[in-house]
Amino acid sequence: MSESLVSSKDDKTVSPAVIKSNKGISKIWIIPLITLLISAWFVYQELSKKGLEIEIEFETASGLEAGKTQIKIRDVVIGHVETIELKDDSTGVLVTASMDKKAEQFLRSDSRFWVVSPRISLEGISGLQTLLSGSYIDMAPGIRAETSRRFIALNDPPVTPIGTPGIRVFLNSEKSFTAKVGDQVVYRGLAVGRIETVEYDLEKRVARYSAFIEAPFDQLVTSNTRFWNTSGLELELGADGVGVSTPNFESLLAGGITFDEPEGMPPSHEFNHDKVFQIYPSYKSAMSHRFVEKVYFLVLIESSVRGLKEGAPVEYRGLQIGQVEKINIKLDDHKLEVDADSYKIPVLISIQPGRANLTDDTAGRNFVTQQFELWLKNGLKASLKTGSLLTGAVFVDLKHDDKAKGSKIAYVSGYPVIPAVPDEIVQFTDQLSTTLDKINDLPLQGVAQDLRVLLQDLSKSANAFNDASASISSKLTEFDMAQMNETLGNLNELLAKFATEDNGVSSINQTMVEIQNAMRELTPLLQKMNTSPNSLIFKSQVAPDIEPRGAKR
Repeated sequence: MSESLVSSKDDKTVSPAVIKSNKGISKIWIIPLITLLISAWFVYQELSKKGLEIEIEFETASGLEAGKTQIKIRDVVIGHVETIELKDDSTGVLVTASMDKKAEQFLRSDSRFWVVSPRISLEGISGLQTLLSGSYIDMAPGIRAETSRRFIALNDPPVTPIGTPGIRVFLNSEKSFTAKVGDQVVYRGLAVGRIETVEYDLEKRVARYSAFIEAPFDQLVTSNTRFWNTSGLELELGADGVGVSTPNFESLLAGGITFDEPEGMPPSHEFNHDKVFQIYPSYKSAMSHRFVEKVYFLVLIESSVRGLKEGAPVEYRGLQIGQVEKINIKLDDHKLEVDADSYKIPVLISIQPGRANLTDDTAGRNFVTQQFELWLKNGLKASLKTGSLLTGAVFVDLKHDDKAKGSKIAYVSGYPVIPAVPDEIVQFTDQLSTTLDKINDLPLQGVAQDLRVLLQDLSKSANAFNDASASISSKLTEFDMAQMNETLGNLNELLAKFATEDNGVSSINQTMVEIQNAMRELTPLLQKMNTSPNSLIFKSQVAPDIEPRGAKR
C-alpha cells in the first residue's frame, strides 16, 4: 500500500494491490498452549491425589471434623474426612471422605468403619492415643467380592475382626436377655469367643444372639452341644438342697454364656450352620434337656402344690426318671363347672427313657409306655414329698400300692392319669387335726369346774394344817422344859446309886436268877398247853411214845 502511494505521488498513476496469504501458526499461541498444559497437569495431580470418594453414615458426628479427621487401617492413614452433613430426616449424619487409590481394594460391601476414641470397659482402656491426636475413623477391610462406596458405621468396634478363623452360631433365649454384645462365650472356664449381636423379636418375644467361636474351639460345637447362662453367681434352691456355682471372674462381672456336650448323649455329628441353639437358664436345666424322648402323664393333686416347681424331679424309689413339665396345665376338655368336691390341680409330668438307662429313642419311649400301663393296672400311685426342709421344695414320688391292684387306667385330654395319694406330711397333719378335734370334744369345762372345787378344798385343808401347826407351836412354847430337866436329873441320880451299891446290884441279880428258874419250870407246862390244852382237864388218851430197846446180848 505504501509503494502504491509513493508511485502515485511520483508517477501520478494508480497500481492494484497484491495480497499474499500466510499459512503458518503465529508464535503468539505458544504462551496460551503452555499455560493450558500446565493447568491440565495441576488438575491431573490434584485428581490423582484426591483419590476415591466414599460416603459413611454415622449416628452422630461426635469426634469428627471436616478436613481434619483421618481414616486409618492398622494405624496407617488411607483417607480423610471432606465434609459432614446432617441427613434430611435428621436421623444421623453423612460423612464424605476421600480415600487413597491404594485403598480401593479394601472397599468391599462388608467393610466396617467406626470412630476410635477413649473407651473404658471391663476388658481394659483403649484409645488413649486419641487424647492428644484427636479421634479418627478406623476401618476393617471386607472379604466379599462386590465393592461399595456407601457404608453404615458401627457404634462400637467390631467384636471379631473379619477373616478370623472360627464359626458363627445363632442362639435364642425365651426367658430374658442373658448377655450383651462383647460378653464372653466360655468353654469349661476358658474364653473361646464373644457375643457379636443382640436383637429382640417383638412378635415372638425371643432374644436372638449371634456369637463367634474362634478356632480350634469351633470343633467342639456339635449337634449335641448345649448352651446355658453363666452371668453372675448361680444359686439354686431345689428339691436336692442348695447349690452354688460360679463362672470365671470376667463372666462373674460382665456375664457370659458357656457350652458343653452333656454325658450320655447319642453320637454327635456336624450341625447345620443355620441351626439355632437354645440358651438355658442354668447348667441343670441344660443337662435336663439333653433327653429328647419323653412320655407324658397327668397327676391330679388334691393337696397344696406349694413348693412344687417346673423342672422338679419325678422319682421312682429314689431314682430320678423324669421331671415336672407344667403345673395347673390347661386341659382341652376341661370345663368350668360348679362342683362340690375340691379342685384337683392337674400337674403334667414326663418320664424320660434316657434317665432310666434306656435308649433315648422310639424304642425306649415304647418300653416306658408299656411298663407304666402295667404298673398303673397294678396300683401305681403318685405323691408329693419334701425334698429339702431348708428350701421347702417338693418333688413327685412314684410308688406301688398293693391294695389297688386291678385298677383301670383313666385318661384326661389324652394323658394317662397316675392316681395321687396324700404325702406323709399331709397324712400326719390330718391325724393331728383329728386328734385336736377329739380333744376339743372332751368336756373340759366340767373337768375344769371339778378341778376348781378340788383346789378350793385343798386350799381349806392347807389353811387347817397351818392352824394346827400354829397350835402345836404354841403348846410347845407353853411346855415347862425346866421341870423336864429336873426329872431327868433325878433319874440319872437313881441309876448312879444302883450302880455304886453292891447290895442293890446283887439283889437284882438274884431276882433275875429266880425268874429264870421259874421260867424253866413253866416251860413244859406251856408246851403242853400249846400242843394239847384239854389235857389239863381230861386224861390224855394218847399212848406213850414207844421207846426202842437195845438188842439182847
